[in-house]
Amino acid sequence: MSEVSPVLDVRGVGKRYGQRYVIADLSLTLRPGEVLGFVGPNGAGKTTSLRILAGLLKADAGSGQVLGLDLMGDRRAVAAQVGYMPQRLALYGDLTVAENLRFRADVYGLAARAAAVNAAIADFELEPFRKQRAGRLSGGWARRLQLAAALIHRPGLVLLDEPTAGLDADAKQDVWRRIQDIAHAGGSVVINTHDLAEAERCTTVALFSGGRVLAKGEPEHMIRRAPFEALLVGGCDVRDLLARFKGAEGVIATYSEGHRLRLLIRPAAREAILAHARAMGAAPEETPKRLEDAAFVLVHDPEAKSWALD
Repeated sequence: MSEVSPVLDVRGVGKRYGQRYVIADLSLTLRPGEVLGFVGPNGAGKTTSLRILAGLLKADAGSGQVLGLDLMGDRRAVAAQVGYMPQRLALYGDLTVAENLRFRADVYGLAARAAAVNAAIADFELEPFRKQRAGRLSGGWARRLQLAAALIHRPGLVLLDEPTAGLDADAKQDVWRRIQDIAHAGGSVVINTHDLAEAERCTTVALFSGGRVLAKGEPEHMIRRAPFEALLVGGCDVRDLLARFKGAEGVIATYSEGHRLRLLIRPAAREAILAHARAMGAAPEETPKRLEDAAFVLVHDPEAKSWALD
């Protein structure tokens, strides 16, 4: 059986403004059914990368293909084939829900426009709002309409920039249900998110910092291989705990979690830190590492720069 061709395969992609590269050596492969999460701090290059992959921004270096199209030479064709949803709402507020969808169907040149609009309205449960102006929708329903518009042409690759930003818990779950539905149907999704807990739902994550991908791999693998341990320390005033442990030898980071302090520590310092905590009357305990912990350590800890996770 022949290997399934990747939906996305780019190598050495770069983008600069003036003399400064905001994206350098972006290399990614994505296959049908996969969900790839872009994670990292603001300004790391995630949105720029997404716009390049959507064919909306021209790269200054590199090569690759998206849905079998040349990313460097066929950007207009790429933009017509992928489904892209920006973080900011890209809807016409004075048009109704149905009119917004009809406009997007026209842009994509769909043959059966009315059928596509009706299908999108049914799929996204927008029928009660069919004749309502988009500008009067709540944030959650506006985001749902925007996603419906991005998917109206049934793209094989969907690119989503912060699709759950500002949504309540129910609306976030709806977005993720639809992302998983796309993947289960054989489509592929790239999602840019600041929510590291959400990113753990992706099949693969790519951690960005300073315009580069520092690490990529399955979330569980990335967490497991991360060169640190996590502790929760309670039993004392959290402010006292913070004063004692912040910047202490072997402590990489500290976070307050309610009445306890979360510590990210170097494995070699584990016994000394446990002893120090018990000596001050605190109650330390081991706790599972999280993807957000791993991301922080890789970006901020100099000793983790050689951390290879591929």
